[in-house]
Amino acid sequence: MSMIQVAKVTDITPGSMKSFDVGDKKILVANVGGKFFAINDLCTHAKGDLSKGKLEDKIITCPRHGSKFDVSTGICLSGPKIALSKPKNEETYEVQIEGDSIKIKVN
Repeated sequence: MSMIQVAKVTDITPGSMKSFDVGDKKILVANVGGKFFAINDLCTHAKGDLSKGKLEDKIITCPRHGSKFDVSTGICLSGPKIALSKPKNEETYEVQIEGDSIKIKVN
């Protein structure tokens, strides 16, 4: 699968994130200290938009019920405050920077 350009590096400042529709997927791209990571934007617990959550270093907290995910690995670090179900890890995507373009690989 080829790399798909989603943004310019200047579009996502350090400590911030943005959501992009890529095909049938919603993907969050986060800038952690100048390094870019891409994961699914929808929480695996109750489909909350992670891009509306809080990013602290590499950890994103879902705004709906507080599940926490590591944006560099997709691993769920803690479940929701409301235990309706246990969230799973998030799918991650390969990120490449070419010039000033952020590209991700989506299967």
